[in-house]
Amino acid sequence: MAKTGGFANFATGEKKTGAVLLPTHFTTAAQATKAGKQFGNLVRTYAAKSSKVMDENNQALVDITDAEQVQESSNSFGYSSRFSATGDEHPLFDSHTLNMTDEQMDNLEEKLNLAQANGNILHEMAFSMRGDWLVENGLYNPETKQLDQDKLKRAEQHIVKDLFEKGGPQPLGEGPNDVVWFGAVHQDTDHLNMHIWYAKISPESRPSMLHKNGEPKGVIDFKAKHQAESKFRYELESEATKMQRANVYEAVGNYRGQIKQDSLTQLDQAHKYTADLQKIYDVLPQDLRGRWKVGNTDTLVTDDKSRMAPANHQMNTLIDKLLTHELKDDYQAFKETARKMDAMMSKTHGHQHKGQLKWSEKQDNRLRKELANGFYRQFNETFKERQPENDAIKQSFQKAKKGNFEKIRHANGIDNDHQKDIKKPTIHQKLLAPMGKLNRIAKRMTKQSRQELQQMHRMMQDMDHSMTQNVGDESLSRHI
Repeated sequence: MAKTGGFANFATGEKKTGAVLLPTHFTTAAQATKAGKQFGNLVRTYAAKSSKVMDENNQALVDITDAEQVQESSNSFGYSSRFSATGDEHPLFDSHTLNMTDEQMDNLEEKLNLAQANGNILHEMAFSMRGDWLVENGLYNPETKQLDQDKLKRAEQHIVKDLFEKGGPQPLGEGPNDVVWFGAVHQDTDHLNMHIWYAKISPESRPSMLHKNGEPKGVIDFKAKHQAESKFRYELESEATKMQRANVYEAVGNYRGQIKQDSLTQLDQAHKYTADLQKIYDVLPQDLRGRWKVGNTDTLVTDDKSRMAPANHQMNTLIDKLLTHELKDDYQAFKETARKMDAMMSKTHGHQHKGQLKWSEKQDNRLRKELANGFYRQFNETFKERQPENDAIKQSFQKAKKGNFEKIRHANGIDNDHQKDIKKPTIHQKLLAPMGKLNRIAKRMTKQSRQELQQMHRMMQDMDHSMTQNVGDESLSRHI
């Protein structure tokens, strides 16, 4: 980090440099005492608004721009203890004020010295901000040298509590008033630095917060530090920057959802994928039927020792075919949109560490895993021994009755085995009666029929006699 010889002369036009860095330094009470210094000296150092930079004071300082360069030194009292580093009239601030009064500084100095007397560690951190990022987010005007210090200070006020409570094995303070802190805006280098110092006031006695020799631990959890940095940056970003990022997130999510939906339809209806589905089914662990899934991993193909590894390899090949052919256009749009976030993150975070995946690569891995789990879910549903009729209603994807999933189901005998278990309805056949019994029945039927014929014959005779009588009567009446 280079000094500029003035205030707010921040460098612009830098490339591949992190927008906000958060280096950390720890000073033990023993180190400060050995150097003949007190924690409270920092208050007067930054309150001396008219002081000039002194070479002898700079010699004992450790000035860093990256957390990896932090070196603890027994004769160092912190890398920002220099005079004339702030151009504000009242540069110091804490949780209660943006510009401290003399009385507040006296109280602050007493608490810092008490923390040192109780053997505690002074934590020192610095938010180092690139000039380009300040300009892009409306915090700095390189022509007028104006700097929105109030907004910067408020952002730091909002994140310090997270550092106190989440930075160590336990919250740093053992009560709401057991931590003392203050901050200052440092403007005499090519990057803007906002420093923060904090310490526990009462003696530390908790085993988890102490080394074996009884000295308090000087450590801060990386995750807590990263979250504080992200929250600080978000507090300061312009609405335009937030909107731009939100639009990319939304677009990537929409493409991912559309690809997942269309992939199931294509997979079920395109005949050429039947063989691919069969290959996957052939290597699935059958004792895990109904519970097939990728597994607890961020990528589809990872551990070859996993029982799902053979199926995952086949699944990855199938997904490649889908994304290369039927889903090519949406997949290309998905990747191009995700790369926009890569560019934004590069401006914000600078160089990526070796082996670190880009955001777009993580999204591609996520897409493939979610596609695979969606396909496995259909396998789980399709290859159930019995499928309730209302299962289709519960599923957002409705597979075709003659689609590939059903073809594989029938080809592997799931329904055939089921049909074997179902008893076919039998045709009830009457036993044949003995011949003698049949003859007797026939004789009775013949005798009964003869009797019926005789009775019918008598009835016909009676009818003829009646008709003859009627005709005779009619003729007699005509004759008369």
